[in-house]
Amino acid sequence: MKKRYFLPAIIILTFLLPKISLSESITVSGNVSGTWNVDTVKVIDDIYLREVETLLINQGVTVEFQGGYFFEVSGSLNALGSASQPVHFTISDTTGFYNDTIPDGGWKGIRFIDQNTIVDSSKFSHCVFNFGKAVTMDSLYNYGGAICIRNTNKIHISQCVFENNFAKYNGGAVYLENANILLNNNSFSGNRAGLPVAPYGYGGAVCSDWGVPIVSKNVFYNNASTGIGGGLCIRFTDCPVSHNIFDNNYSALGGGFGILHIETCHHTINNNLVINNGATFFGSGISTGDCSPTYVNNTIANNWGAAGGFYCKDSVVPKLYNNIIWGNTGYAGEPSQVYLWDLLSQPDFYFNDIEGGPLAFQGTGGSAFSGIYENNIDDDPEFTGGAPFHCGLAESSPCVNTGTVDTSGLMIPAYDLEGDVRIVNGRIDMGAYENQSSVGIQPGADIPDVFLQNPYPNPAGGPVEIPFYVHQPDIIKITVVGLDGRYISHLANTYFERGLHKINWNLENGEGNRVGSGTYIIRIRVGKNTMEKKVIVL
Repeated sequence: MKKRYFLPAIIILTFLLPKISLSESITVSGNVSGTWNVDTVKVIDDIYLREVETLLINQGVTVEFQGGYFFEVSGSLNALGSASQPVHFTISDTTGFYNDTIPDGGWKGIRFIDQNTIVDSSKFSHCVFNFGKAVTMDSLYNYGGAICIRNTNKIHISQCVFENNFAKYNGGAVYLENANILLNNNSFSGNRAGLPVAPYGYGGAVCSDWGVPIVSKNVFYNNASTGIGGGLCIRFTDCPVSHNIFDNNYSALGGGFGILHIETCHHTINNNLVINNGATFFGSGISTGDCSPTYVNNTIANNWGAAGGFYCKDSVVPKLYNNIIWGNTGYAGEPSQVYLWDLLSQPDFYFNDIEGGPLAFQGTGGSAFSGIYENNIDDDPEFTGGAPFHCGLAESSPCVNTGTVDTSGLMIPAYDLEGDVRIVNGRIDMGAYENQSSVGIQPGADIPDVFLQNPYPNPAGGPVEIPFYVHQPDIIKITVVGLDGRYISHLANTYFERGLHKINWNLENGEGNRVGSGTYIIRIRVGKNTMEKKVIVL
C-alpha cells in the first residue's frame, strides 16, 4: 500500500527559519561553563560540564562538533533558543553517518548520567539536534543518538526539533532510563534505532525504560526502529502519553509506538493520533505486549503493512474507551483493525468505533474473543479533511456525542488534540478530536460565525487546501501572514453562504512569487472575530 503523509502544525520547525548571524566563533574542549553567546562554538574534543558549574547557551548559537565527540553534563545546562533563533547541535562533517556500523559522521550526543539531585534543572527550549550518533565500542553509550539521560530527573525538553539521529540500540534521538523528565511539544523526524540483527533497536525516536516521563504534544514523523516502536517505546514502567501525533513511522512491531513489560499501569494513553504507520509483522499502529494500559480517546487509522492497527500479545487485558480504530490494513491490503496474538490477550472495549467489530478480530485471541465489548459501534467515523485523514469528525459523524457517559477515573484532559474543549454538549466524542460544531447546541448558544479547519497538506511543498465552515453567512476575509504578523498574501474577501467551503493557497506572496521555507499563519476574519492555523512550508 502506498504510504500517506500527514503532519499537523503543532510543532514549529525552527530549523527552517532564517538565522541572524552573530559575529564570532570559539573552540572548546574539556571542562566548559559560563555563557556561550557567539555564532559558532566549535567542539574539538569531548566536553564536560562539572557538577558545580552551569552553562547557558544563548539563542542563535550553533554548537558544531568537529568530530565524534560527546558532551557529558553533571551540572546545570540551559540551551535557550527562540522560534527564529534556535540553538543548533550538529557536526561539521556527516560523511559516513548513514553507515550504521561505524561511528563516522555523527557526534556522540549529550549525556546526563547519575546526576546529583542537588543540581539545578537543565532545560532545552527551541533547539535543533541532528546527526547525533550513538555508535561506540562501549555498549553503555549506544543509546540515545542526541540525548541519553540515566537516573536523572530535572530536565525539560520542549519546542525542540530532533532530526536524523541514530542509536545502535534504543532511542534513536532520546533515550531515558529511570528519568522522570518533561518531553513536551517537540518534533521528531528521520530518527532511527537499531541494526537489522539482534539486539534490535527499540524506539526509533524515543525510548523510556523504568522512568515516568511526561510525553505530550510531540510529533513523531517518519522515524524507524528494527525492534518495537517506530516512534516511541515505553518499557518496564508506564508514563503519561497524551496529545501526540504518530505519523508514518515504521518498525518490526508497533509502527507508531509500542508499550511492553509493565506489571501495573497507572497512567492513560490518551488523545493521540496514530496514522499512516507501518510494521513488518504486527501492530502497524500500536503494539501492546506484557502490560495492560488504558487507552482513552485515541484515533488509530490508516496504518498499514502488518496485522492489526492495534495489537496485543502475552496475556494482556488493556481497557479501551472512546477510541476510533478504522481503515487499518494488513498483509495484501486486507482490513486488519485488532489482532490478539494469544488466547489470554483479551482487551475490554467500551464506547469505541471499530471497523468490522469483534467478528473481524484476528489472531488466536481474536478468533475466540471473550473480553468485554459494550456500547461500541461499527460505523464510518466520517473523518474530515480528505485522504489521508485529518481525523477530525464531521458534524454528522456517529462518533460525535457517543463516547462514554461516565468519564470519571479516566483522567481525561480538558482539551483534545487540537487544543479545543474536550467535552462539548455534555458528552465526550470518540477519537482524538472533539467536534466543535453546532450539533446538539441549544438555540441561543454562542456559535462562532466561521470555523477554520486544519489546512492540508501540512507541511506543504505545493498548494494548500484551506477548509472552513460558515455558520452565519457573511463577508469573510482570509489572509496569510508571517509569524511576526507581516502580510504575505490575500486569499479572499467576499461573501460566503452557510456551509463548508474550501480555498487554495498556492504558496505565493502578494507579488506572485513563491514564499520561502518556514511557518506561516492562515488568518480568517469575520467581523471582529479571528481564527488562525499554522502551516509549515517546505
